[in-house]
Amino acid sequence: MIMRISRKARRSSVRSHYKQKKRLCVVIGAALSCVSGFVILGAAQANEETKQFTPRVYIGGGVGASQLEPRTPNQSITVSEQNDTGFHVTLGYDFTTRLSAEVYFADLGAAGISFLGSEVGDIDYQVAGLSAIVYVLNSRSGFNGSRSNNGIARREGLSLYGRVGVGGVSANSELDHTVNNEVHLALGAGLEYGFGNGFALRGEFLALDTDQQYASIGLVKRFGKVRNAAPAAALIPAIVAAPAANPAPEVVEPPKTTAPELFPVVNFDFDQSKLTAAARSTLVDVAARLRNSNESIMLEGHTDWIASEEYNQPLSERRALRVRDFLIENGVASDRIEYKAFGESKPKDTNQSEAGRARNRRVEILSN
Repeated sequence: MIMRISRKARRSSVRSHYKQKKRLCVVIGAALSCVSGFVILGAAQANEETKQFTPRVYIGGGVGASQLEPRTPNQSITVSEQNDTGFHVTLGYDFTTRLSAEVYFADLGAAGISFLGSEVGDIDYQVAGLSAIVYVLNSRSGFNGSRSNNGIARREGLSLYGRVGVGGVSANSELDHTVNNEVHLALGAGLEYGFGNGFALRGEFLALDTDQQYASIGLVKRFGKVRNAAPAAALIPAIVAAPAANPAPEVVEPPKTTAPELFPVVNFDFDQSKLTAAARSTLVDVAARLRNSNESIMLEGHTDWIASEEYNQPLSERRALRVRDFLIENGVASDRIEYKAFGESKPKDTNQSEAGRARNRRVEILSN
């Protein structure tokens, strides 16, 4: 936005008002061209993303420092203070592995205006618009968006992104002023560090047309769970089962895959590794049986799919260790107990219902 400013008490100054329509058309055309290019880029990744990407809505906000440089009509009227603080809020949507879109609003603070060296007022800036965000580089997946540990698709780890968009600007002041360009082109770049729980930290520099710059830090929260690229793994059993022309049942390893559950399953409450009263009662019986035999056992810890893989893996391990400690406390020798942790990777039932998820929060006790 470019402004021309004069003091109300000095209306003898010539009030200039240049619409600059040609320049405005160029700005809008350039922005729309960039946005169209980003949409084409996202569509080109569709095959890759269907297996590894989950669209999500997110909100964000933050604070920052602004630099505001309105144009004045002559040397008597000057900008006495260009720097201020501001804040912003955003509402966004992740469309593809690399492409997101945001609606944003920002209050950029105010620029101070002086007349012949005396402070006469200020001009407050507010902007709002729509922008496209392109994720370029990620610390976990690099430039490649198709790795199995796809941080750029999950919006996890450290990412470098660019921003382009268009929006409107408004200016409030007691001074007599003119907003020559009410539409601005927004260009920016930033770093985002995403956590497994949907939260992310952002640092960004944003230039709004020619006279507004804004450097900010903020917080983003995405809603919904990112699914794993599990369908690819699910193809493996089908491929193994396909060559029926070469029957080799001996390779199935009956002790591992066909072993029945000789011991009861120990279930856990949501997001807990503490043993319930029912679990303790079950394990007392298991311990009595083991003390009267020479059996060795394997404890396998599992979770449902709520939360991320990074969170669920150690949770399943804590559950297995808690069962192990209880059995040792009840007289079972530690060298007869082994354990493994599988996180959410081996569900026993569907994760689409609460009852199914409850059955998946478990430790299985198998003869070793």
